[in-house]
Amino acid sequence: MSFWKSIAFAGALAVMPGEALAGKCPAEGFVISAGNAFLSAARAGSPQAFTSAANRYADLRSIALFALGPHRKSLPKGQEARYVSLAKAYMGRFMAKHASQFAGSGLKVVSCTGNTVNASTAGGKRLVFRVAGGKRGYRVMDVNASSIWLAGQMRSTFVGVINRNHGDINALIAYLQ
Repeated sequence: MSFWKSIAFAGALAVMPGEALAGKCPAEGFVISAGNAFLSAARAGSPQAFTSAANRYADLRSIALFALGPHRKSLPKGQEARYVSLAKAYMGRFMAKHASQFAGSGLKVVSCTGNTVNASTAGGKRLVFRVAGGKRGYRVMDVNASSIWLAGQMRSTFVGVINRNHGDINALIAYLQ
């Protein structure tokens, strides 16, 4: 199943008027800004546009390290910066590849529960953001579109590459290049 098809997953959520959310969703402004940056990147359709938006709003280092799964401890400290850079580029390429399913405008927050913020575009496409932070600022930790969480998809792919190569983290580095 494609990452961007997970937007439909959030479709079952009831739409609440913006006024009903006032004061109840502290991350609302941040999610609207982040979501609009991703929608703009989708219109541009380039990996660089997605990478730029993600660099601005997401905790890409944490997402990249999460994607290593049980192999996290196998990544030598000296290779961490290179790996994170390659993982960022992978995210940008992946998101650009599926940009046509992630198009829209007029993002609004539909509901908030804990660190999960559900949003929709004017065209009815749904996005679910998992955020971390607080009054001093938020970061996107994961995004769900078409029933697929980006970080989970990356983890599945990256762990699969490492496992197929008998635990060799360098095989993943080569795959990402």
